[in-house]
Amino acid sequence: MRFRLRVSQLHGSVLQLLLLLLMLLLAVVVQAQQAPTKTRTDPTEAAALNAVFGRLGQTAATSWNISGDPCSGAATDSTDIDNDATFNPAIKCDCTDRNNTVCHITKLKIYSRDVNGVIPQELRNLTRLTYLNLSQNVLTGQIPSFIGELTAMQHMTFGINALSGPIPKELGNLTNLTSLGLSSNSFSGSLPSELGNLAKLEQLYIDSAGLSGPLPASFSKLTKMKTLWASDNDFTGQIPDYIGSWNLTELRFQGNSFQGPLPATLSNLVQLTSLRIGDIENGSSSSLAFISNMTSLSTLILRNCRISDSLASVDFSKFANLTLLDLSFNNITGQLPQNLLNLNLLNSIFLGNNSLTGSIPNSKGSSLTNLDFSYNQLSGNFPTWASDKNLQLNLVANNFVVNASNNSILPSGLGCLQRNTPCFLGSPQSSSFAVDCGSNTLVPGSDNIKYQADDASLGPASYSVT
Repeated sequence: MRFRLRVSQLHGSVLQLLLLLLMLLLAVVVQAQQAPTKTRTDPTEAAALNAVFGRLGQTAATSWNISGDPCSGAATDSTDIDNDATFNPAIKCDCTDRNNTVCHITKLKIYSRDVNGVIPQELRNLTRLTYLNLSQNVLTGQIPSFIGELTAMQHMTFGINALSGPIPKELGNLTNLTSLGLSSNSFSGSLPSELGNLAKLEQLYIDSAGLSGPLPASFSKLTKMKTLWASDNDFTGQIPDYIGSWNLTELRFQGNSFQGPLPATLSNLVQLTSLRIGDIENGSSSSLAFISNMTSLSTLILRNCRISDSLASVDFSKFANLTLLDLSFNNITGQLPQNLLNLNLLNSIFLGNNSLTGSIPNSKGSSLTNLDFSYNQLSGNFPTWASDKNLQLNLVANNFVVNASNNSILPSGLGCLQRNTPCFLGSPQSSSFAVDCGSNTLVPGSDNIKYQADDASLGPASYSVT
């Protein structure tokens, strides 16, 4: 009996020991599972990034390459790659792949670093990029066609560089793009029709890009477009009707070779806050009717657009947000509406080189400080506010009668700058005129020419009488 008891006690001790060992083993396993997993950048992408930086003469910032691995530090935290000026050059990474063990580079910014050279071929291996900003550098050569392989791309800009050649049609493969920037380069040729495949595109910046030809018909599919900057190119033909079916809030079409008339469908763009069209030198004329319901506008520029209409055709009292109005170099007739000058936020109005008649209204809004009514057919007396301080008012080449009663309101010499005055008749008072730009004193030159002073402080709606 005693022997059996001892064996039983011994057997129980062994079981307790085994149970303790099992519990320790389980604790070790649980601890191992809870231990942080080390992540690392995809080797192909790390090599590609290093090659891109090497070719462009850039060095990874210590704020994000803290462990020797690109996807570390600020590259994986909440740092904003767009708005943090100190975070440049910079990347951002997504480290959720393969159970949070592999990081992929999703954003790359090398902005305003005076980088020169061509766009590196190794960039094609950063296949997870959704954001690429190489703007404000000195990049040369063409945009390579392999950029069209980066199909995850959502935001891409090459603006303000020295890129040349045609826009590659392969950009049309980037169907996830919402923003594309190509401004201020030296491209050639027309826009490829394949860009019409970018159905998600909301922002397109192609101003001063060297482009020409008509806008592609395929762009009618870009119905989500909100911002289009396309000034200072050589686009031809008429502004397409399909522009009116877009969801635009800002449109810039100045300095091209478009023909009139302006499409009536522009009247559908009632969400516009900024509209800038200019230099329609050929084709039929247009009216102002299409802007009647664009009451959200803060900036309205229709300069040199072959517009033949009266300002009275638009109820400007509805344009409560308007701060800048430029309708100069058109054929606008009739009188100046009082409700236009009384807009509370209007700061600048340019109506020069039209056919306006009648007198200038006797009141204006307090914020309106820049007014250009030159080269019209206005007449009558000057308004009482013409002598307000900090006011720029240009009334050159109208039909005002300047006499002793009103000559003190504006600078002397304005009477000589009206249409029907002796100054415009007969031989000029001076057979030659030389100006020493920037000088505030008359300067005799070595060629015995006396260079007149140029000390006038000119602004957006001013003139100088010598």
